[in-house]
Amino acid sequence: MVFLLFGTLVGIALLLLLTALVVWLSQVTGSFIVATLILGGAFALLAAGLYLLTIREAVEQIRARAETVYEVARLARTGYEWLSEKISMLIGIYNLLRKG
Repeated sequence: MVFLLFGTLVGIALLLLLTALVVWLSQVTGSFIVATLILGGAFALLAAGLYLLTIREAVEQIRARAETVYEVARLARTGYEWLSEKISMLIGIYNLLRKG
């Protein structure tokens, strides 16, 4: 619970800092749009850098795990279909023997 509150407060602080930066930069450049585009581009570059340096490996691991889950699900479905066919065949044989 404390970590959730801490994370929320950090997020609010970052949003307030970003707002202050936009206001300050808009006074320097004379335009809110230019200030917003400059800071948006800077944060986009920061996000891309973080992804390339740190998060990409974690994303690759998650993707590999997801592929494993899909493969296991496919194998389970194949096994279920095979077993279902065998049971249907045995029920058919049982019904034929019962009638005869």
